[in-house]
Formats: sequence, C-alpha cells, structure tokens
Amino acid sequence: MERVCIRSIGGYILLIGLLVLGLLGAVVLAVTTGVAGGGLQAVISRTPEPLWDIIWNMRFPRVVAALLTGASFALAGAIMQLVTHNPLVDSGLLGINSGAGLAVAFGAAAGTAHSYRGSMLHAFCGAAIAVFLVIRLGSQREKQEPALLVLSGSAIAAFLTAVTQAIALAHGLSKSLSFWTAGSLSGMTWPHVMAVAPWLCVALLSGCLLAPHLSILSLGNEMSRGLGINLPLIRTLSFIVVFALAGGSVSLVGGISFIGLIVPHAARFMVGHRPLRFLPVSILLGALLLVLADVAARTVNAPFDTPVGALVSLLGVPIFLVLLRRAEGSRTL
Repeated sequence: MERVCIRSIGGYILLIGLLVLGLLGAVVLAVTTGVAGGGLQAVISRTPEPLWDIIWNMRFPRVVAALLTGASFALAGAIMQLVTHNPLVDSGLLGINSGAGLAVAFGAAAGTAHSYRGSMLHAFCGAAIAVFLVIRLGSQREKQEPALLVLSGSAIAAFLTAVTQAIALAHGLSKSLSFWTAGSLSGMTWPHVMAVAPWLCVALLSGCLLAPHLSILSLGNEMSRGLGINLPLIRTLSFIVVFALAGGSVSLVGGISFIGLIVPHAARFMVGHRPLRFLPVSILLGALLLVLADVAARTVNAPFDTPVGALVSLLGVPIFLVLLRRAEGSRTL
C-alpha cells in the first residue's frame, strides 16, 4: 500500500487551496523584494513612479516567467516519469537542455545569437532537434520502448553537452554561456515572457488533458493495451507536450535542472500516484519552488544575481541521491 499523506477529497481540495494561497504569498514576496526596496503599499498605490517602473518592468516579468517555467518543468518531469515508468528521470532525458545549450553555443560562435530573442530561437530549435533524435533512436519498428528511450536520451545528452563545451572552449564562450546554461531569470522583460507564455499555457493545458490516458498508461504496457490504449500515440503526444513545456522553458530561462525530478516525487508523496491527483499538485509546487528560488537568488548575494538553477540544484542533488538510494533498496534500477 502506497504511503500517502492526503487521501480524502476534502483534504485534497484543502491542499490545493493552501498551495494557491502559498503561491499568491510567494508572488507578493517576489514583487516586493529587491535592492530598490518597495513594499505592498508601493504595489497597490503604484507610487513612487520610479519604484513602480522597477516593480512592473523588472520584477513582475521575472515572477510570471518563474510561475510558468516552474510549472512547466514540473509537469514535463511528471509526464516523463509516467511515460518511461522510471521515477528518476525528467525532461532533460530527451536531451532538451543539452540540445538547447548546443544551439545557443553554435549561434554565439557564428554570430547569429547575440540578442536575447536570437538565443531563445536557437535554444528552441536545438531542443526540437534533440527531441527528434531521441525519439527516432529510441523507437524500433514503430515501437517505442521506455528503456531504449532512456539510454538514447542519456547518450545524446552526453554527446551534445561535450560538443557544446568544445565550441565554448574553442571560441572563448565559456563565461558568457555559463550564466545561461546554469539557468537564470536575470534581465527578464515582458517581450521575452510574452514570446513564450502562450505556448507554455497551451502545453500546460494539454498536459492536464492527457492525465486520464496517463492514468491508464501508469498501469503498465500490457494492461494499457488490454484496455485499448494506443501506446505509441499516447507516448508521442506526451513527448510533444514535454518538448513544448521544457523546450519553451529552457529557451526562456535556460537549463534549470531537478525541478522535474523532485517536484513530482513530492506531489506523489502528498496525494498518491494517480496522475489526475498529483499532476495539478506538481504544477503548483513547481511554480512555488521556482518563485521562491528566484527570490533567494536575488537576495543571497545582493545586489548581484545568483543563477537560480544553481540554488535549485543545491536542493535537488541531495534529494536525488536519497531517491536513488531508495530505488536501489527496492531494486527498481
């Protein structure tokens, strides 16, 4: 019997309500925290004008980007774990982070990715190519095997990362690429956010609509086939959604790891393994985690920005090691 903190419908609704309230509190904290000062009164009154310009044009875009990308990374990781039947993977398994990093490095070396929008476009295209390669190599005779996808994704990600490092060293780009590859919300503006936000919103909705099919898929391949589920179709649709979620997020904030790994585990611990229950919780937890991490990134070494991906990794690595030890103990690896 699975260990679940909340089993009743009433408890689940209460948890969702608490997460929403916590998220609202985190947003208020994020827009009122900064070197320039400010408080809730400044947000409500929109005065003084110079401070309001900072809050609206610098802090709010960061908060919206953190909400969208945190939720997207978490949902993408949860879907990947369901599709591959492997609790220790996330969207990075599809080579999205490494593919995006390689494309940005290539664009910077070729002089075609100097602007922020140029980097975003390169990152999205690189992520798309990486996903295509992983799915292509991970499929045999029109049949996708989760284990083969895991191995293909790991191999391609390692190869693309090595090529990225070679390009960075050859062209002296290591320093300029490090902040982006570590993941950061620094310098976020409304045009950057609005370029990706519609796609992420559609992908988040699509991921939620896939939940009933993923519930059946989580029962196992044989049971799913017996219930009439088209496994290749559901997996392909899931990978498209994961690419839209993680690819769009990486193009906006860079490669932030571990959100897609640790958040789904926390959600399952709270409400169980049913996708219809833990996917919405994963979305809220992912958004909450990244908003709070960004607040910490802005304050831990103020007035300088710390890459938010580094702070998330500080939390994620120990949790990953604990999960790995538990998986070895139960012989799931």
